[in-house]
Amino acid sequence: MNLDSLRIALRVEAETEAAERLAQLDEECERRLAEAQATARELAHQGRQEGASLAKRQSRRRRAAANRHARELRLAAQRGLIDELRLRANEAALELRQDPRYEDLLERSSKLAKSQLGADAEIEVDPPDLGGVTGRAGSMSVDYTLPALVDRALAELDGQVETLWR
Repeated sequence: MNLDSLRIALRVEAETEAAERLAQLDEECERRLAEAQATARELAHQGRQEGASLAKRQSRRRRAAANRHARELRLAAQRGLIDELRLRANEAALELRQDPRYEDLLERSSKLAKSQLGADAEIEVDPPDLGGVTGRAGSMSVDYTLPALVDRALAELDGQVETLWR
């Protein structure tokens, strides 16, 4: 065999091996690219799921905070209404001092205080800014001032007042 033929045969063999190797490398690149694309799709899917889950949690937290805030506002408004009711009721009760029947109320309250505390009780009738009657005997005391009577009346109405905003 001559040298040219050997050279040609070696070149053909090298080109064939190179072509086969390039084909193998192309296949390997295609396989790795397909794996990378599959991994990217899976990561994107996981990211979307995690994002959706996070958004749901944040939405629930925001909704719960909004509900708490709304409840706080409602309770503050209710407290404001009750405070306004108490203020107006106290003002109206103090106006009773101008009513001719007020003297009868003082007399009945004084008798009630004495009956509860005993004949030796110290009774204060129509205290300034309070009206009504207070009494004390030792460690015991009674409070029939007009604000105390209003507080008791409102306490009795407690459940009824709350039905106003249901």
